[in-house]
Order: sequence, then C-alpha cells, then structure tokens
Amino acid sequence: MASALTPAALTLDNVGYAYLGRTVLDRIDLTLAPGEVVALVGPSGCGKSTLAHIAAGVLEPRHGHLERSYRRHGMVFQEARLMPWATTRENIAYPLRLAGVSRRDRAARAEAAAARVALDIRDLDKYPAELSGGMMQRAAIARALVAEPDFVYFDEPFTALDVALKRRMQNLVIEASRALHFGALFITHDLSEAVRVAHRIAVMDLHGRGIVGDRLLPGMPGDRDEATVYTLAAALAKDPAFRHIHDVDERRLP
Repeated sequence: MASALTPAALTLDNVGYAYLGRTVLDRIDLTLAPGEVVALVGPSGCGKSTLAHIAAGVLEPRHGHLERSYRRHGMVFQEARLMPWATTRENIAYPLRLAGVSRRDRAARAEAAAARVALDIRDLDKYPAELSGGMMQRAAIARALVAEPDFVYFDEPFTALDVALKRRMQNLVIEASRALHFGALFITHDLSEAVRVAHRIAVMDLHGRGIVGDRLLPGMPGDRDEATVYTLAAALAKDPAFRHIHDVDERRLP
C-alpha cells in the first residue's frame, strides 16, 4: 500500500456506478502503491471488470473520487481485441501511431515489445486470424507495453487459455512487471492466479458493495514455488473474506 511519503499510483474513494438505473458498484475504496500489483477477485457478476474500466477511464463513475498518479497506463482484456485487418506488428504499434511516433520508431519499438513477450519476429507480419490464442494474447500484452506504461490493467486476460498456456502468460506478466517496474490491477476469479502474480489480493463483495477485505501476500511474485502457491490459495479459500468468490449473482450478469 502507498505510504504518506509515497503517493498512491491509483486511488478509488467511495466509487459507485449504476447501469440503467441499477446500482452495479457502491462504496468502493481501493489504493495501489507505485509498482504494486494488486489482484482483484470476487464472484462472477460482482462488477470487477466494471471497476477496472472505471479506474482506467473507460467508464465514468456515478459518484466518488478517482486519482491516477501514474504517467501512462496500458490495458489487456479477456479477448485480445486485435484489429483483424492489421498485421500483428501494426496491432502492437497502434498506441504509438496514435501518439504520433514515426513509422521507423514504431516498427522498432513494436519488435522490442514483441521480443519481451517472446513473440517470434516471424509472426509479426501475420494477421490475427493466422495466430493461435496464446500468440494473440502475447500480441495484446505487447501492445499494452509498447508505450512503456507505469501501470497496466489486466481484465481477466487468461480465462480462455488452457492451464499450461495460462501459466506461461502469468510468468510473462510477472517478468515484465519486474523488468519495467509497472504496477497493475489484475482482475481474476482464480485464487491461484492471484497468488502467483500479485503482491496483494483484494476481494469484492458479492453484490459489488465495497471491498470486503485484502491480504498482503508473503514473498514476491515469481519467487513463490508451486507448493507455496497451492498452500496460500488453499488458506485464502478458507478465509471468511474470500468465502463467496465462487458464487454467482446471475441477476447481475449480462
């Protein structure tokens, strides 16, 4: 957590949101320190993704206060959301194009971002339809990192991937966070994933009425072996604050 001497990278104070007159989120308070990776868990339909979109400025809150003290953020969604008419290189470089970076610099920085996520340079001239699911997510992460953000939002990015590929993607995020020193809000419903990638885990109320608890994890992401991840996840599953994370509020789902 941020200290009095270190301004928070992201602060949400009493944030609420409503859709078509129905309250989706209310009384959300959450603070992330610079360089801190916080995993946000909670039941399906509780508003985790909505909160991430509010924090990133994609949605406007109904009430409350947000403060973003980071310089620049990136975002990775559950679907890769690559433009089908553009090559992988062009997709990765798209944020740089919007920022007015020259074509030559865009190409070089896109290749560097692709290398960071272990995406083969031979695949950069392929179109999304020619890529596997894992390769598309690598491209999406590279696109989020290409502008060198100091904060990244991950909105359940690996839900659709198989276990082995999910593990590789998690390791990729851990390594990139360490190397580039960015903080992150990582949305997930998987406690093991949360334990693997985060410094701290926060859990949302079943009905989106606040953060009901958070837990600082021992050690650092990337240093916890599989036995430690299993033990910590099992302990959290018995924690009263986490007991509802596998429930589903079907009335709140689209």
